Amino acid sequence: MKSVLKLSIGLIIGVLLITSAALIVNNNSTFSGGAMVGSAQEHPTIADILMSELDEMPLDSGVDVVGVSYYENVDAIVIGLEKKTYTDNEQLRNSMIASIYEIMPVILSHSDELSGKKIVFTGSSISLNAKGSLTMMKIFHTEIGFDMAREITWSDVDDEKAREQLMADCFEYVWWHSRVKDY
Repeated sequence: MKSVLKLSIGLIIGVLLITSAALIVNNNSTFSGGAMVGSAQEHPTIADILMSELDEMPLDSGVDVVGVSYYENVDAIVIGLEKKTYTDNEQLRNSMIASIYEIMPVILSHSDELSGKKIVFTGSSISLNAKGSLTMMKIFHTEIGFDMAREITWSDVDDEKAREQLMADCFEYVWWHSRVKDY
């Protein structure tokens, strides 16, 4: 009788250990999807999808996409850009603008989800402060309506001056930090 009880307890403990290990492995594999880490949603949001797509795309501009969020109250998708290396003001402006042109085709491929919404870009960069230290600060903010963005032939505008002019003409709002406003 004691041997049957010991065998039963041994089997139960074995099953519990195997079940626990299987749950741990399953949970770890669920959260191993790059930008989807931490998202326990059954259906990814448009922000999750865009972040995943943009995260896989190396940008020639040297700017990184550091976040994508959807704000329902203002009906806008916000894309955070960041340049982690210190450069002069002209290079910084050109890099931020070039990054928009690089990622816009990915954004425009989601017309079903983004039609009628605003696309907002915020940019941060390493900057030299008054004390001579390098700090990360917001240097750029712009927005454009998705429907307006669809009307632009982005690949035709490849000159830096033409890109800035297009932003002035077609974007609803363009803000630069005073340190990089004019170079």
